This record gives sequence, C-alpha cells and structure tokens, in this order.
Amino acid sequence: RSHTRPAYNSEVHATRDMGVGELNNCYEDAELADTIVSVGNNPLETQTNYFLNHWIPNLRGTSMDKKKAQLPDEPHANGRIIFVDPRRTVSVNAAEAEAGKDNVMHLAINSGTDMVLFNAWLTEIAAKGWVDKAFIDASTTGFDKAVAANKTSLEDAAKITGLTVDQIKQSAAWIAEPKEGKRRRTMIAYEKGLIWGNDNYRTNAALVNVALATGNVGREGGGCVRMGGHQEGYVRPSDAHVGKPAAYVDKLLIEGKGGVHHIWACDHYKTTLNAHQFNMVYKKRTDIVKDAMNAVPYGDRDAMVKAITDAIKAGGLFSVDVDIIPSKIGAASHVWLPAAESGEMNLTSMNGERRMRLVERYMDPPGNAKPDCLIAAGIAQNLERVFREMGDAKYADQFKGFDWKTEEDAFMDGYHQNAKGGENVTYERLRAMGNNGFQEPSTGFEGGKIVGTKRLYTDGKFGTKDGKATFMEAAWRGLQAPGKEEQKKNNKFLINNGRANIVWQNAFLDQNSEFVMDRFPYPFIQMSPDDMGELGLKNGDLVEVYNESGSTQAMVYPTPTARKGETFMLFGFPTGVVGNVINAGTNELILPNYKQTWANIRKISDAPESVKHLSFKSTEYQAG
Repeated sequence: RSHTRPAYNSEVHATRDMGVGELNNCYEDAELADTIVSVGNNPLETQTNYFLNHWIPNLRGTSMDKKKAQLPDEPHANGRIIFVDPRRTVSVNAAEAEAGKDNVMHLAINSGTDMVLFNAWLTEIAAKGWVDKAFIDASTTGFDKAVAANKTSLEDAAKITGLTVDQIKQSAAWIAEPKEGKRRRTMIAYEKGLIWGNDNYRTNAALVNVALATGNVGREGGGCVRMGGHQEGYVRPSDAHVGKPAAYVDKLLIEGKGGVHHIWACDHYKTTLNAHQFNMVYKKRTDIVKDAMNAVPYGDRDAMVKAITDAIKAGGLFSVDVDIIPSKIGAASHVWLPAAESGEMNLTSMNGERRMRLVERYMDPPGNAKPDCLIAAGIAQNLERVFREMGDAKYADQFKGFDWKTEEDAFMDGYHQNAKGGENVTYERLRAMGNNGFQEPSTGFEGGKIVGTKRLYTDGKFGTKDGKATFMEAAWRGLQAPGKEEQKKNNKFLINNGRANIVWQNAFLDQNSEFVMDRFPYPFIQMSPDDMGELGLKNGDLVEVYNESGSTQAMVYPTPTARKGETFMLFGFPTGVVGNVINAGTNELILPNYKQTWANIRKISDAPESVKHLSFKSTEYQAG
C-alpha cells in the first residue's frame, strides 16, 4: 500500500476517463486568466509559492503587461477569483487583501454539495449561450446528454448548496460571460476538498464539464487542474490488472484476508479512514505473527519460517515497512527496510505544471538505507532466484529484468523506455537542463535541450481513443458514501479536516521538530467562539472528538469566521488522528471521503502545560 488511499487507484479517475489529464496547464496561466476558480483548495497554506508568485500578481494587476503582450487582441482587467469552500480560509483573506473584496467571491457551500453548484453553472452557462460551440463540436462528445442529465435550476441549487441564486448566477458570469465579444479565460484549480470529498468521481466530472463547455482546456489562461500536491516524476505500467474498482485493501485486511502486507512511504495509523478499527485489527493480526516469532529459538531459520507461515495461516499478518523514518504503523511491522530520501539519492521529480527535474545526490544515506527503486529491485531479484531454485520458472519470469544497480538504471528501464517522450530524456540531459528542467511530455531533443510541452491539448486532441474529450453525466445523489447520512444525523459537528502550512504533509520529519511540535503539541481544531461558549471551552483546551467510528483528541483554536456547528481539524497528526472518526464509506471506485465527517465534541481538560504559552490570534491579516 502506498499513499493515503485504501486501494491502488487514481484520486482523479473521472477527469482521466474523460480524456483530460489532471495536470494540463502551466503556472503562467494563473497570471493570464480573467478568472481563477479555486475548489476545495487552500493555496496560500498548501501551495504557497505557486499562489504568491503566479496567482497574486494577477489579482494585484502586476501581470497586466504579460497579458497584453501574449494576448493582445482582447480586453484585460485585473484577475478575479472564486473560492468554493465551506470555510473561510487564509487564502480567501489574502485574495481580498490583495485584489479587493469586489474581485473575490467566496462561495461557502454546504459541505459536500460542490456537484450541485457545478451542475448549476453548466446549466446556466448553456442556457445563456456562453459555451465554446466550435470547441465542443470539434473536440468533445456527449455535451447535450450531459447538459440534460445534469440539469439543475438556480433555485434547486441554492436550496441544496446554501448559496443564493444571485451568488450562483454571478459566479457563472465570472466564469463564462464574454468580455466585449471575446471568450473569458478561466483557470479552474482543485485539490483535496474535492478529491477526498463527497461523491468525488462524479463531482470531479461535473467540474471538468464546466471547463470543457467553456473551452478552457488547452488555451492560455485556462486549465482544469489539480494543484499537484506531490513532487512526482514516474511512469508505471497499466493498472488494468488491478481492476476497476480496485480492491479495498484496508477492508480486506480488517476481514482477516491477506498474509503479507507491504507498506511504502505511508502511515495508515495516521492517515487512513476508519483508522480506529484498522489500527486495532492490524495490531492484533501482526501480534499473532510476533508472538509466534518470539517462541522460536534464536538462529533456527527453518523454524522461524515455519512459525511465520503457520501464524499467517492462523489469521496473522506479516508486515514489511519501507520508510525513511520510524512510523506509527512501523511499530507493528516485522521487517523495516530503510529508504533514502531526496539528497541521499538521485531523484527525478515533477511539479504541478509537469516540470521534471533531476535532484542529484549530495550526501550518503544513513546506514543501509537505499533508494526505493533499489529496494524493489532487490526484492524482485531475490524472488526470481528463489522461484527458479524451486523449479517454478514461469512464476520466476514475472520478476525478470530488475537488474538495476543505480537509480539511473531504474529511470532508463522505466521512464526512458515507457513514458511518452521518454526516449528524449536521460540523466545527462536532465543535468544540462538544470533547475528549470522541462515540462512533460518531451517532444524532442534539439540544440542540446529537451523540448517540453507548455500546455496539454492545445491541438484539441485529448486522451481518448477518438481524441475527443467526453462530457460526463453526473446527477446529484446526496451524501453518497455509505454511513455518511446517518453519521450526520447522529452527531452535532462537521469535522472538516486538512493540512496546514507549518506542518509538512503528514508530519513525517516534523514530528521530531521542536519548532513544529512546540507550535502544535496537539492537532488544532478550529471552532466558532459560539460553539466554544456552549461547550464551556477556552483557548487551547483539550477536547475529545468522538462518534460511532472511534475517537481522537485535539486542542481548541478559536476561529471567529468558522460557521456554527462546523469545525476544521488538522489531518494526519501523530498526537491526534482525525482518521479515527472518519467512517469506512467510499464511492464505487473505492475513493475515500475524508471531508464529510460528523462527530460530537466534549472537553477533556483545560489547556495542558505544553499549550499554555501558545498564541491563538487570528490567522487573518490586513494589508497596508
């Protein structure tokens, strides 16, 4: 298992199924757009450089010269921005401070109702004739069917989302109303609020429908993109063998299935859904194997192997953890394989505009730590050897070809041979490209440089068999994941959750950082002062967050802009795991819903000693 998903699948199946790769524009498009739409995305905190260097110049008007130079035949104004988010974030505050409130629209929808808003946008835009008919006719299929199937009136959308009719109409106009006869350029960016939210596959599709209808994919100032939370630079074989839907691995493990579990660079104990039950069952099953291993005399290898296999047959689980640091789930594992990290190995990575670079090794990894690819190669080489010795040549052949000695061997065997344009890319050429690298996919090698692709789909050809992007039917069906509606009825508070700027990702190395852990000894939970008053809570008090799925703890952070009954808790933190109260419900493709979670809250204690020195001032600021 890798990442924080309970299955081997994509987070953005829908946009890919529609033929639109999720990283399809370039960062400069945020400077060229007439309107930026930010969905479930808090870019000042979680994509700070991108937001400050590319979004803010447009909102301030300092990218105006670039707009006029690159797009001379149309009128330009300072950029506008629409935020779709149930809570007011620091990004909304920053945009208002820099652009002025008249150029910022915050659509504080009822949690999980994004799809209704997007379908209402599509309905309104189609009814007004603000679509790009030429693009739709030449480069897409299924438009009329999608508009009919997803039809949502302004009044119905307002009722479900909690917005006003005027808010929905005005935001649709900001997205698509022509500017003096020219099509409006709108960039749409989304992240975990959508990806890990209600009915995520269909919600993703409903948003891409809007971008396609307005012709805002493959053009300057456009794009419908995820923010790209991870530095990645890989190519992998087809996942067709996995199937669709992929197996719900967490559920299988809880049911006692599977005998050996490999974990690569993630910590389910902190980040999976239904974490309370998962953690209990995982420890119980791995302890069966540990108890059996502890009963074997030291040095008796054959007896140890038999003890492990017998324990697995009796319901135990053998766990292998590959990571750069000890993890919570690693404490339950039987084998740790220490991995090297960036700087300790040669690493190819890309960012949210598909810009690939080579970060070269500049120090040795500790002890026996190795790059992940060489750990995988070592496992494959050993499996091939063992199966050949057993006389099972057919099975052994599945592990052929992993004779890698270096990271570059793995890169050449994988990316160079299999990625689109990979034949143009080598370590030597990446070194020559320096920190700017190139934007994937490569289209050639000329003048000593890798030629990249600034934007995808500029030719109107998409990633489907016929080259046409496919509109998708995505009608509203309420809170989709099993158990969510019941959880909402039985518990008082929405426990929205996500990441914060000061904590890197899931607090990997930060959990050992005195600076970070001094600021947040416990995960914060942002609450309305009115809710705090009703529960008798003060700044920094320790509370239990609990429901039918489990319980966790957090420290109270007063947030005047928080709506009553709605909270926001830090995700993936070691001293309070929000996953304990997130139920096991997923959509049909086993995509999890972390965001729509409800629980009750009660006081554990006054602010502990480790909290009393902290500031709980507002995170908002005033410009000037």
